[in-house]
Amino acid sequence: MRRTIAGACAGTIIEWFDYGSYAYVAGTIAVVFFAGGDPALAVIQSWGLFALSFLIRPLGGLFWGYVGDRIGRARTLSITIIGTGLTTTVIGLLPVYSVVGFWAPILLLVTRLCQGFCASGEYAGAAVLVGEHAPPGRRARYVSFIAIGNSAGFMLASISVTVLQAVLDTAAMQSWGWRVPFLLSAPLTLVGWYIRRKIDETPAFVEVRNGAAQSAPPLLAGFSAHWKTFLRLLFVMGINAGAYYLVLAYMASYLQEEVQLSAFQSNLIVTIALLVYLPTLYFLARLSDRIGRKPVLIANTLLFLVFSFPSFLVLDHGGFAVALVVQILMTSMFAFSDSTFATFFVESFPVNVRFTGFASLFNFGVAIFAGTTPLLSSWLIGRTGVAASPAFIVMVLAAACLIALLLSPETAPGKKVR
Repeated sequence: MRRTIAGACAGTIIEWFDYGSYAYVAGTIAVVFFAGGDPALAVIQSWGLFALSFLIRPLGGLFWGYVGDRIGRARTLSITIIGTGLTTTVIGLLPVYSVVGFWAPILLLVTRLCQGFCASGEYAGAAVLVGEHAPPGRRARYVSFIAIGNSAGFMLASISVTVLQAVLDTAAMQSWGWRVPFLLSAPLTLVGWYIRRKIDETPAFVEVRNGAAQSAPPLLAGFSAHWKTFLRLLFVMGINAGAYYLVLAYMASYLQEEVQLSAFQSNLIVTIALLVYLPTLYFLARLSDRIGRKPVLIANTLLFLVFSFPSFLVLDHGGFAVALVVQILMTSMFAFSDSTFATFFVESFPVNVRFTGFASLFNFGVAIFAGTTPLLSSWLIGRTGVAASPAFIVMVLAAACLIALLLSPETAPGKKVR
């Protein structure tokens, strides 16, 4: 299990290291990749490109899901980690607007689309791999290491950017400093690929592969037999994807633009909150193994419904200390979802369509909710002038998720009741 978890987490760390790096240097990217003028518009353009890069992910999820259900989880993940790491490194080598003009944002978008396609099989494949290796009674706590891995990627990105902003001035960050986090993915990829080469295929997949032939391809079988499950879980994915990129990615930019904290202070707050967040994921996953998936996931929706708006209101009237407390609170609330949803998804699909079901569901949800949430938040604040506008987005997603969970069966072994 140690080797399996290490190999599975390696790719998710690299994937979210890239997304975190982009989020934490979004302000700098807005300056170096877009034409000068209105700084607020440049930031919206930067987040708009971030959102557009997610559009390829549903296609990638379908592709890698099909491959993973055909050739195996371990072999597929050995391929995706190379593509993810290579495209992330290329971002750090791209020319900027002052060099190639309007081609700069186009090249950035194309590279991020390629990165998104390669990364589309990472999270789902890693969760399925660990979930199928794990003992049923300990599945959530082992699968939670995938969430810990991607959050660790965010934390490494936050630490990297925080250090760079502490030692470099604005001119240096805009000249070359922003490239460093993306280039760091190259050595991380090599280490991750080496570890993944030694992972065994899951017993569940081997059993299905050696058994009777499937009656239909994974994609067709998955959607025809499990479309109701897919629809319900898409709303569960909504709060996970939307809140993830709002709380862990967009907040660094929000604290700078709306709370008027420095870039260093904002990224330091995110980093400290992530240090609290990582162990919280594991302990909530253990709770999920004890009481079931639904109670933990429902608690997440209720917490966001009650505390989202007050949290954003408080941010308007406080400085560094208040922002730190609010960020820790919001990441802790989100941990109820992130600790458990992947296990819930793994257990909701049978083995022969599990990778396809999870990967397509995860990436459709990411495409719809993840990149658009920071963009919509920034747009709403600009149109309404209300700094607490992002809270309403989270509350709507939480309400939809709550309804979907109430209509879903429990999946935890020994607790499968409506």
